[in-house]
Amino acid sequence: MSQRTETTLLNGRPLRYRVRKSRRARKLGIRICPREGVVVTLPWRVAYAEVPALLEEFGDWLDPRVDELGVRLGPVRKHYATGSGILVFGVDRTLRIGPLAAGRIRPVMTLRDGTLDLALPPGDILDPRPALETYLRRLARQDLPGRVARWADLIGHEPSRVIIGERISRWGSCSSRGTISLCYRLVMATPAVIDAVVAHEVCHLVHLNHSPRFYALLDVACPWHREGMAWLKDNHDRLQL
Repeated sequence: MSQRTETTLLNGRPLRYRVRKSRRARKLGIRICPREGVVVTLPWRVAYAEVPALLEEFGDWLDPRVDELGVRLGPVRKHYATGSGILVFGVDRTLRIGPLAAGRIRPVMTLRDGTLDLALPPGDILDPRPALETYLRRLARQDLPGRVARWADLIGHEPSRVIIGERISRWGSCSSRGTISLCYRLVMATPAVIDAVVAHEVCHLVHLNHSPRFYALLDVACPWHREGMAWLKDNHDRLQL
């Protein structure tokens, strides 16, 4: 038996897994345990490179179980201060953090050219993360529903509801009831990447699977969707708060 350890993105978050190739295995096997984490058993002739796509197919099943056992690699917590960078629509903005003006109690966030100015209460200056999250959520509520509407019009299928996620562990999802849920941190990505994610979920309104017909539709609607997913993978750490 041959084995190796790999890391991939599962629904937008890093996952370490162990792959074992077996001459006796006739089909893919996945198991999760606290000691070894995610273990994938492959038939001997299946290539290692196929595993990330296979894991994606089982993403809805894997996600809650991986989180429950705590075997997923978590993002590194960042420290933000004046001079730190943060992505907004794919552009690296420089933070400038200072105190609120006298008489104000709510944070004030202003985007000027390449700078994001944050005026915060004194107790929040050392950790501006909550204010940044509020700002990104507001941008997401302003931007993402309109993108969904435009892609839905192009595809010819309307979602029953659009949710900007509070605790969504993936970039997007589409339910069997036609609800599209999107992670608010998508607004940190470039507009083309955001559209790739939105187009993916809107196409699920037609095909609620990852079948060849689904990808045929997505390829026509959004030819750059694979490049978009690759960008998300390459910039995963930069899209965390």
